[in-house]
Amino acid sequence: MQRQLLSSAIIGASLLFAGQAFAAGYYVDEQSALRLGDAFSGGSASASDASAAYYGPASMILVRDEVAINASVIAASSKFTGDATIAGQTTIGPNAKTSTTDVLPTLYFVKHLDKDFAVGAFVNAPYATGNEFGKDSKARYHATDGKITGIDAGVSLAFRINNKLSIGGSLIAQYLKAKTEIAIDTQLACLEAESPTICNGLLGLDPADLGKPTNDAYFKMEGDNLVMGYQLGALYEFSDNSRLGLNYRSKMEHSLTGTATLTAPANGVLDSTKADGRVDMTTPDMLDISYHHQLGALGLQATVQYSNWHRFQELKVNSNNPTIAELTKDADEFKWKESYRAAIGANYQLNEQLTVRTGLAYDSTPIPSSHVKADFAFTDYKAISLGATYNFTQDIALDAGVQHTFQQKRDINHESNGALLNGKMTTDVTSFALGLRMAI
Repeated sequence: MQRQLLSSAIIGASLLFAGQAFAAGYYVDEQSALRLGDAFSGGSASASDASAAYYGPASMILVRDEVAINASVIAASSKFTGDATIAGQTTIGPNAKTSTTDVLPTLYFVKHLDKDFAVGAFVNAPYATGNEFGKDSKARYHATDGKITGIDAGVSLAFRINNKLSIGGSLIAQYLKAKTEIAIDTQLACLEAESPTICNGLLGLDPADLGKPTNDAYFKMEGDNLVMGYQLGALYEFSDNSRLGLNYRSKMEHSLTGTATLTAPANGVLDSTKADGRVDMTTPDMLDISYHHQLGALGLQATVQYSNWHRFQELKVNSNNPTIAELTKDADEFKWKESYRAAIGANYQLNEQLTVRTGLAYDSTPIPSSHVKADFAFTDYKAISLGATYNFTQDIALDAGVQHTFQQKRDINHESNGALLNGKMTTDVTSFALGLRMAI
């Protein structure tokens, strides 16, 4: 009966990437204090600081030799309001809510070996999300606790082909670590596999406890992986004041290996189990097209970005352990689609010391209405940004930026592990960043 119970207990337990998202998908764009201030509207054409090594390596040709150190703080909160039932009848706990604050440090470097050749390097964290709905909330059979951390380290090169065209590229090492935990109602698992006589009589389970944390087990999956990727791009200068940038960042195919753990209560229904596990997934490839135009002290810029989230269709835990293999034999489906991001921004140099900037961004959600889940319940992303740069000297500058995302509300009607969530998820996100740039 144990294996049969496991199979019916964890439908969709292969979800590895539980987490609040700060933009489309689980990608986090807050990788530069300067660019946060204009909603990352410059993209591959901005050439504003050493973060060009990441956002558009070809534009490093126009960046001075410098080191940039940044720290971004992302405050996000989500709350589910609505009904949660199990077996079609029982209310299961209070409304789910989670609040996280992530600090993301970044480091960028650009150095010209001559006027037509520049090298750069970067270390940042483009994947950093998490949630903790808790072990008594209405969402616990969908997501209890989850976190993802992704760190990129890259080396970039830029070459000037002629006075109009420059090309560039990067080799990127990406480390990804993730975990998720989800609750399982063992009494419901028993009733789905056996008769009430066995569950209530032989095992002594109380029907009144259905949907209560008393009989919950917890399935947790943790894994990590390191892979290599690349990006390629070009910068075309129409004039000294007008340029167009193009940058492509490759997909990265991960095979995250780690441990799958089932922790069960002492009610005789399930036994605790721990085994090796693996999850295969691919992060999306992205294409950025950006334009920048300078009008004296005023700079104007725009970006359109394509992200191939269609690669994120399902997740499945693979294990040689027969128990883990049986309980996760059904993949968790996401069915995401491609998303598009558009941003516009402006900066104005008030004097030699101070430059101010602003921007607006829109990012379409890749999540179809049929696959909205508790941990991925965001809608289209709309944000406004403000920022400033203060030059202490010609060689040292301080950047600051803030971005507020307009409140996101998404209807959710999703069943997981026999529990149905029917209501609305509300998400608020605000980001702050400070950066110090030094000429070298």
